Amino acid sequence: MSLHIVGVRHHSPACARQVAAAIEAIRPAWVLIEGPADMNDRIGELLLDHEPPIAIFTHYATPSGPSWCFSPFMACSPEWVALQRGAASGAQLRFIDLPAWDKALLGVRNRFRDGAERYATRIEALCQAVGVDDMDALWEHLFEGELPLPELEAALSAYFVELRGEVDGGPRDGPREQYMRDWIAWALGQGGPVLAVVGGWHAPALRGVLPAICEPPPIPPPTGEGSSHLVPWSQPRLDSFSGYEAGMPSPGFQEDLFNLGGEAAVDRALNQVVAALRQSRVRVSVADHIAARSAILSLARLRGHSPPRRLDLLDGAVLALHKEPLPEALPWSRRGRIDSALPPVVATLLSTLTGDRSGRLAASTPRPPLVQDVELQLRAAGLFIPRPLTHRSAERKEVALDWRQPDDRPALRLLHRLRVLGIPGFERRSGPKAGTDAAMREAWRLSWSIEQEAALIEASRWGATLLGAVSHKLSRAVVEARGLGALSAALVEAIWVGLRALAEEVLPQLLRSVHDSPQLAELGSAVAPLYGLWRAGDLVEAEGSPLLQPLLREAGERALTLMATVVGDTLPPEDMVALITLRPLFREGARLDLPPERVIPVLDRRSTDRAAPPMLRGAALGLSWSLDRAVEIEVAIEGARVAASEGQIGDFLAGLFAMARGPALRDPGLISAVDTVVGALTDEAFLAMVPSLRLAFSYFPPAEREQLAEHLRASWGWTAARDWWDAPAEALVEGLSLDARVEAWGQSLGLWEADDGS
Repeated sequence: MSLHIVGVRHHSPACARQVAAAIEAIRPAWVLIEGPADMNDRIGELLLDHEPPIAIFTHYATPSGPSWCFSPFMACSPEWVALQRGAASGAQLRFIDLPAWDKALLGVRNRFRDGAERYATRIEALCQAVGVDDMDALWEHLFEGELPLPELEAALSAYFVELRGEVDGGPRDGPREQYMRDWIAWALGQGGPVLAVVGGWHAPALRGVLPAICEPPPIPPPTGEGSSHLVPWSQPRLDSFSGYEAGMPSPGFQEDLFNLGGEAAVDRALNQVVAALRQSRVRVSVADHIAARSAILSLARLRGHSPPRRLDLLDGAVLALHKEPLPEALPWSRRGRIDSALPPVVATLLSTLTGDRSGRLAASTPRPPLVQDVELQLRAAGLFIPRPLTHRSAERKEVALDWRQPDDRPALRLLHRLRVLGIPGFERRSGPKAGTDAAMREAWRLSWSIEQEAALIEASRWGATLLGAVSHKLSRAVVEARGLGALSAALVEAIWVGLRALAEEVLPQLLRSVHDSPQLAELGSAVAPLYGLWRAGDLVEAEGSPLLQPLLREAGERALTLMATVVGDTLPPEDMVALITLRPLFREGARLDLPPERVIPVLDRRSTDRAAPPMLRGAALGLSWSLDRAVEIEVAIEGARVAASEGQIGDFLAGLFAMARGPALRDPGLISAVDTVVGALTDEAFLAMVPSLRLAFSYFPPAEREQLAEHLRASWGWTAARDWWDAPAEALVEGLSLDARVEAWGQSLGLWEADDGS
């Protein structure tokens, strides 16, 4: 009996070579691997004809909702090599780490994360001693250079002992390491050599375990539902530059490094980069290609690297191919996610070395029930897109469905449920935003997507059926909702996907949020889609009035309360937008049990209240006018005079026209009165009010502006001969010149921004 501990860095080609060599030399009876022990009775699934990268996806229930964890494998992952080479050698395979639902791993989304904060000080000291920037550069310099295997084994062992030091496992790693020791002791008790492949941080804590004759360690059960499944992954998801915590940077290159060796991997990568740059129309000559290769080899010799490393490739290629100054430090000079835009050469280098390949599961791999449920429903609805033989043969299907057609509604609900779960390949190209849209027709593009299967498997954390998963996800959205907008969005989604019961559950909470809403803007944005669905309740089978009527009535009441309390000189633009949004509630007052005797007194008080912002005064008057109520034109004229005396006639008119553009246009007396008030302004006062006046009249579309101009032309006594198309060319030139001077003057004073013509 003998124990061999191989400490590894996850996804490292050098460590994968070391594991393969250890299995060949030791011929172990047992290969124990850091991984979720709940998969041990299904470990054969990992030996099917998969194409990595793939991952073990574990989902489980917690009191705060579903949680999940990934254990990914690349072709060059030491754990993957241990599985494949161990099985080929006839060894027994076991995962020896706690399940993801154990409290030691709760909240961990990636089992193989580095946890570099534990040894940051030691890494920093080593980087300074070696003269490199970060942990990735240090690792490549020390280990990814095809060292002889005995030297590699000794160097890795010393490195991980240095990282670990005298630190204990703590509350997170301590229970995991004890569980691993229990598995090792059990395997040693079964007889034969034992090889344990674990993260290098854990390796020093697992040495010296003695055999024990006992039962294998029990699998801690989940407190609720919990399960693991295999899921396809992709090279971009494995890249540390994309934020993957345990990733080796440039996973595509790492796999080539494992399969081809260092020099061949560098040559292949450089050729791919040059081809990609040329395809994207970046000029790369043969001389540039030669210069890049020379720079890579020169840097490698200077740094003592044979063969060249990944950083030699990146630095040398940028040196030869990027012809302009770099705006900032190169992204591979530090570890972590890249969020900023990159120069084309740098971006192409990184994306090429990352790779774009996605994994594939063997056809016989068990899938979770959700995948089967979705496929059955798509087939029944005639919407299923089969997996193509090649990407070039991928089928696309354009689908048009209409909510006004009862036979289309089940398919629409199915597609919206997939949209809510975020499943790729189901793209809503167009469709109504609310039930008030003139057209209730939706256009969808359906296609097979390489990420589709993975997304469905990962969505199984929400439930075993499509309806259950969507219901669970939206229920969590309700529980986690912070604010009226999030609750409203959840209710709207529940109605679109046909979850009437969930919508009814949300309603009381939403009613309370509407009642307590402190802002008109928040109220307006949340209520707008609900009003649309109320109007189209029969189409989306929400039975609009009984479900949403109390909510909309409460929104109208709250809007009146908020309108009654606004004071000051200005009304925020978002509040004005909200009032326009909420106007239909008052127009539907009879159906919503919001009677005029409740609405009109508030509007009358506010329209003449000089403590209210002028824009709100105009909006209150305009809203009253738009409710088909006879409004004395003298009230509007007096409001305009008062606002003009305050220097804010533009704000008053903006509120008035925004709410009652039609009635205002139909009353020539108001337009004439406004013309009189504006005409009485001094030049200085008029110019100061130009921006707000422009806003006010922007509510009229061009055709209606022409009507206003015709009315004013007639009131000024202009004849048709004064129309612009009959005006002399000199007058037109003089007018255009005056417009240009006014525009430039306004810009110089900051009254408006330059018109760029967009």
